[in-house]
Amino acid sequence: MKKLLLICLILSACHKKETKVVVPTYPVRIGMAEEKPAPIYIEALGHVDSITRINIKSRIEGELTGVYFAQGQEVKKGDLLFTIDPRPYQAALKEAQATLEENLANLALAEEKVKRYRTLAKSEYYSQIDYETLQANFASAAALVEQNRAQVDSALINLNYCWIYAPIDGMMGLLQVDYGNLVADNGATLSTLNQMRPIYVTFSIPEFKLPQVQKYFSKGELKVLAAYEDFSEEVFEGKLFMLDNSVDPNTGMITLRAIFENCQKELWPGQFIRTRLILTTLQDAVIIPYTAVQMTQNGPVLFMVKENMTVEQRPITLGQREDDNVIVLKGVEAGERIVVEGQLNLYSGAKIEIK
Repeated sequence: MKKLLLICLILSACHKKETKVVVPTYPVRIGMAEEKPAPIYIEALGHVDSITRINIKSRIEGELTGVYFAQGQEVKKGDLLFTIDPRPYQAALKEAQATLEENLANLALAEEKVKRYRTLAKSEYYSQIDYETLQANFASAAALVEQNRAQVDSALINLNYCWIYAPIDGMMGLLQVDYGNLVADNGATLSTLNQMRPIYVTFSIPEFKLPQVQKYFSKGELKVLAAYEDFSEEVFEGKLFMLDNSVDPNTGMITLRAIFENCQKELWPGQFIRTRLILTTLQDAVIIPYTAVQMTQNGPVLFMVKENMTVEQRPITLGQREDDNVIVLKGVEAGERIVVEGQLNLYSGAKIEIK
């Protein structure tokens, strides 16, 4: 019986299969490091400003008798915008001209008296004091004529103020005073006129970036990009126009201003907009998706895909981020494959499968 049990045990051991260790594989998505030109830029939030903004006001008092534009209309320099009742100023001009004519006649008479009595005064046939009185009357009449001429010029200027013309090309704003109302000298704004083309975009950067901007700006023109929300969509191109002459000590920021042609009026005065000041362009930059980067206590790392479908963790040095991508300054060569999704459970030597 014992021999039979022993034989059974031996046969059982012979048929027992060895247990295999199953190596897990991790599903991932992979990408590739690319080499292409990449801009180095400073990004900031800015706002759009008109190069020239004019508050249209009256220089005289009177009734607003004409409005010759539609609100929001583009106008040209010299276009008639408003008229103010000119009749009181026409009457004032006529009065000033009449006074001038009267005093010109008095001046001519005073001049003629001086000429007539000059010889008599020299021959002592006419009192010297009376002759000097005639000379004084002539000088007084001449001064009064000059005063009257100034009054005529002033009346003419006031009359011309009855017609208000556009001083620049631009777009009219809302009408602030309706037709028929009385307007005052330098009173309420009648409307605003904004220059739309070209236009400024103003933004601020931290003062520690100023030397970098000065370095590249001194070498030539710097491009500035503007976008409403995302630079991957509609982007407008301008150029850096100027740097402010001082840093704000309260904020540590310095203001910069770019100029845009704005031919299609895409940029609107007062609008907030994102800006990128392009300092230079790296022609052979290595670019990877930013989702591939894993941050550790020792710095950023990537999981590199090897030929045997395992991964290797590699430290890298990052440069500037560009939307969904980032520049790698050190650690990756163009053409190498990297894991861009599914890194959570990976480690050096882990086996992967591509989704």
